[in-house]
Amino acid sequence: MSLTTNNTPSSSIESGNKKSTPIQDSPSDGLDSTYSWIVAVTATLGYLMIFGNFNAFGIFQEYYINTMFPNVAVGTVSWIGTISFTISLAGGVFASGILSIIGIRYTALLGCLLSSIGLLFASFSNAIWQLVITQGLIFGLGSSLIINCCLLMPSLWFEKHKILAIAMISSGSGYGTLVIGPIITRTIKRYGIHWSFRILFFMNFAVTGLVAAVFKPRTEFKPLRTVVRLSLLKKPLTLFICFGGFFCQWGYTIPSLYFPASYRAIGGTRTASSNTIIAFSIASGTSRISSAFLAKKFGANTTLIFAMLISAILIFSIWLTTKNLTVYYVFYTLYGFACPLLFPLSPVIIANNYPTEEISQVNGLLYLFYGLSTLVGTPIAGLVFDHLGTRENYKPVIILGGILYIISCLILVAQLVYCKKYIPKLKTGRI
Repeated sequence: MSLTTNNTPSSSIESGNKKSTPIQDSPSDGLDSTYSWIVAVTATLGYLMIFGNFNAFGIFQEYYINTMFPNVAVGTVSWIGTISFTISLAGGVFASGILSIIGIRYTALLGCLLSSIGLLFASFSNAIWQLVITQGLIFGLGSSLIINCCLLMPSLWFEKHKILAIAMISSGSGYGTLVIGPIITRTIKRYGIHWSFRILFFMNFAVTGLVAAVFKPRTEFKPLRTVVRLSLLKKPLTLFICFGGFFCQWGYTIPSLYFPASYRAIGGTRTASSNTIIAFSIASGTSRISSAFLAKKFGANTTLIFAMLISAILIFSIWLTTKNLTVYYVFYTLYGFACPLLFPLSPVIIANNYPTEEISQVNGLLYLFYGLSTLVGTPIAGLVFDHLGTRENYKPVIILGGILYIISCLILVAQLVYCKKYIPKLKTGRI
């Protein structure tokens, strides 16, 4: 439960969201109900669709580098992924203001339309700048709204099973690649990249349209109208969460973008390279589901420290040192169990320790830092690969990824020390 929800002065909550009609009158009615689980399943499907595209971008990246734009610098090609990742993540900072004006359902509908239109327009794109606008900007804006709405739902519809609901929804991010990755691979091979985008358009419209149809507040919900509540950044916990997420997300994007291409560089086929993403997705989805148990057993923060440390160790000890195709599979599978835990567990910490009306804001700030890390990190990784790796040697960019996970780990250690010393009554169970 939130530490401050029941004590938040009503004057601090600005009016808004009058267009979404609550279906319950009592603050406790409907919590952990059948409809709560319908909402959770729908949010999982939304995550599956949006992050399936997001996490499978390595397939697009490999196609862009080796087939569509083979004579263009990787740093230039990477701007497609940079803008797509940045806007999808950072764009959520605007969601709270939009939610307060048009409500949850219409915000989700806007996200459905924008993300679908972005994919449709991408199917007619043949230049990098066109893909930056369509697959990057337009799809990213729509995705950011869907992501923020999905993150908000467990706090509105769950109390007893909130952590499990968040873990379940987050698992859609991992399993999404398992579904979307093979579809992208097969449609590109059989129909070409333009029809691959069109097929994704129809799928995205159906799934995110369902999200818009199902999502609604359980009780009266009044998110803050401000775009960014900067006062939240005065809280050390917010800063720890955001900066830990910044370096983790930067580290996370490097294998997402470069592992499939590095697999091909040591002799793997394009199909086999795509299959490594499937193995990663199974591990990632399973890891996210298990995060609910790990948070209760060891504490969210402690779990994250070990997850970041294990990710760094795997990168340095296996990905950096081997050129064996089988060992590459093993690495990416083990890495898939460790690296994604920050994404389900950070929202758990936020949901349990901020007032309900601030949750969307804090999630937006966290995803803003995710986006900024992508905006800064992806071009830097491209430059490292272009210049230090001379577009052939992946070791410099692999080393960068390992270092970033170590930095994130150290920030989480500092967060743990701070919480134990200054916030001993955090209601998150074990810290």
